[in-house]
Amino acid sequence: MLRRGGGLARPGRGIRPMAAAGQPAAQPGAGPQTPSGVNRYIMRQRMFALGQDFNINDAAGQPRFKIDGKVRLVKESLKFRDMQGNLLYKLDEKVLRIRESFNILKPDGQLAAKVHNAIIDPLRERFTIEIPGGENMLTRGKVIWAQYDILRGQQQVGKISKQFSWIGRDQYVVDVLHGEDDCLILAITVVIDMMVSNGR
Repeated sequence: MLRRGGGLARPGRGIRPMAAAGQPAAQPGAGPQTPSGVNRYIMRQRMFALGQDFNINDAAGQPRFKIDGKVRLVKESLKFRDMQGNLLYKLDEKVLRIRESFNILKPDGQLAAKVHNAIIDPLRERFTIEIPGGENMLTRGKVIWAQYDILRGQQQVGKISKQFSWIGRDQYVVDVLHGEDDCLILAITVVIDMMVSNGR
């Protein structure tokens, strides 16, 4: 269930509320600690546009996942790996083409999730995430401003907040509920970032 104030919560667990939407998240290693019951990650905004490999760090600044971002050809895939180089997820081919949905694939090519923009939402503020063989998810909040939640039913499983960096590079803070597939939630965040950026 959802706690008042927007924090991630599960029945029977005392998880402290996260920062309210629109409020800057704490810098890694400073300020309030990551709420209990979640894993926190920091990653760049509009990362796909950078055209280079990059890491996704945890709240302590330690790299946890790696993304192959050097997509030069139309049929190349964006790949998500652990720090040992093992492939975890990838986007299907033609990732450079602007469209209303993207598939996130497992290493064997099976569909892990399909992210698409709601047809009834021309402002691109509502996305749905289809999970084959599982319960679908959706976004709630100001996606275009990178202040939104990812919900499964009424359960908040992820929270995305924009963080304004003193070095002039905006970042995302992504909180993922314990027990979730962290890399999949991060991949969903990357896809939504691509779709929102391409739609502008």
